[in-house]
Amino acid sequence: MLTPSSVLSEAQFIRRVLIFVGILAVAAALYVLSDILLLIFGAVLVAVVLHAIAAPVGRLTGWGERASLAVAGFGTATLIGLVVYLFGAEIADQLYALIERLPEAVSSLSRAEPFLSVSEIVKGSSVGNLIMNAVSWGSTIFGAFATFIVVLIAGIYIAIEPKVYRDGLLKLFPKSAQERVSATLSDASDALRMWLGAQLVAMILVGVLIAIGLAIIGAPSALALGLIAGVLEFVPIVGPVIAAIPALLLASADGWNLVWWTLGVFVVVQQIESNIIMPLLSGKAVDLPPAVGLFAVVALGILFGPLGLLLGYPLAIVIDVAVRRLYVHETLGEEVTIAGEKVDDEQA
Repeated sequence: MLTPSSVLSEAQFIRRVLIFVGILAVAAALYVLSDILLLIFGAVLVAVVLHAIAAPVGRLTGWGERASLAVAGFGTATLIGLVVYLFGAEIADQLYALIERLPEAVSSLSRAEPFLSVSEIVKGSSVGNLIMNAVSWGSTIFGAFATFIVVLIAGIYIAIEPKVYRDGLLKLFPKSAQERVSATLSDASDALRMWLGAQLVAMILVGVLIAIGLAIIGAPSALALGLIAGVLEFVPIVGPVIAAIPALLLASADGWNLVWWTLGVFVVVQQIESNIIMPLLSGKAVDLPPAVGLFAVVALGILFGPLGLLLGYPLAIVIDVAVRRLYVHETLGEEVTIAGEKVDDEQA
């Protein structure tokens, strides 16, 4: 015979099972929709960049947010168009030559026995598969361009009406937690703004330095390889390694002497980037430990593919801010430095 207490315990058990199943279902749905969620995060990054460019325009002119955004967007598009007009044809020719020569370089190098053994080791590892997938995904230019357009347009919409999307996100949380979540979003936004500003300048400087260095040593397609290195600089730690691969493959077709010179150019530029450029640009505003950043990029890349690799580091920054504020500071009551909060204190 069932007693009231046994009925209650069975109801509690069923409720807990349903909650557990619900959590698993939500986790599975998030994983299935991971590409969409990453694209949304990419659009948020675009919005953050646009607001970072528009902020000084607004301060200098006294114009409103939308007018400053329009000027920032138009100015950025004009600058990109000018660069394409001046260097677009030459970059396109070098990229075409690069795409034509790479298979031949890989084929000639793969005939060497040491390379074969290394190739098999790389293919058998998770990190190796990540790099191979990233390279193959990068070859689908049309798909990458279409994705970029979608993210860009969505980012513009978010930049125009950020409060609408922010308030919508806050409504997903209980009212008692909304203030803390809002503060966390503000800190994360400031941290991303500081990191993105520094990273965009570093991308330009690294791309230019790589192109100049490769041109000096006589490497083929120096301008195209500089462009690739600048773009992949957006992915800290892992990006420069991937960027060096096509340069070294092309150099191998002209002899090992050029390979060592090419490797030297990449090593020197990365030393300049890590020890001079980034410390001067970002200082300690985003204090993410290098090992945490590395594992975040690799782990998200393995889990979610090239999009996870591309957005792994800025995602790690957001997660770091959230953990520091919501768990270490709010839950444990520990004093901790929060990136965005630190920026605000320094500016105050």
